[in-house]
Amino acid sequence: LLDSIIPSSQMEQSMSQPNHKLYYWPVPFRGCFVSYQFAYRNVPLLHESSYEKISGLMLLDPSEQHIPFMGPPVLEILDANQHISQMPAIVLYTARELNLLPDNHFDAAMCLKVLMDCNDLLMEICRYNGSMMWDRQDWIEFRSRRLPRWMKIFEESLARGAIGADAMTFADISVYALFGNMTRCLPELESDLHGMAPGIQSLCDRIGSTPSLERFVAEQESEYGDLYCGGQIESSIREMLALDGAR
Repeated sequence: LLDSIIPSSQMEQSMSQPNHKLYYWPVPFRGCFVSYQFAYRNVPLLHESSYEKISGLMLLDPSEQHIPFMGPPVLEILDANQHISQMPAIVLYTARELNLLPDNHFDAAMCLKVLMDCNDLLMEICRYNGSMMWDRQDWIEFRSRRLPRWMKIFEESLARGAIGADAMTFADISVYALFGNMTRCLPELESDLHGMAPGIQSLCDRIGSTPSLERFVAEQESEYGDLYCGGQIESSIREMLALDGAR
């Protein structure tokens, strides 16, 4: 199922000096949509996760930033002195660089659709970048209706072949970045995924067993533990999950 063969050009790149640097907070969350691609291909990627450094870049006037942006992730292409912000734009760029972008234009568009579904679900679970915290009524609505529907949408995308085909794409890795990371950090939601999208759970298990990616995730877990999105919003999510378990 998984295309883990790296083209010779990328094999050479994997042995060379890194040419990309990812600026993102010291948690996986959105950053792992980028870093997991590099890890899967075993291509080096530099990381800048200093809160002070990233906060300083965010506070610059847009006219002074390398690329005008509100928040990370930001990708720097070192040999070209170019920068890209917005997670989906970065993933689309790196997918082409890492041979994870389908040649067929329709297939590429469907992969982008899956990535945007991932991004939408991230926005929901972190309450629009932590602009508000979870309350009990909204969380119950999310976990009992919105989250199951999202999981079924991804399961149907798998059934229709948008993900899970023979050749690995950025959409497959994005689904793993979404649900693999979610269930690792918030294991209370693993039963939700198993019940609503068992095919997606199996796909994540297979992608996550890729040796280079498995090593990278283990390194992240060693460094960050089970941190998910961080800050008050993560505390809010965990409070809701604890209340669910106390019912």
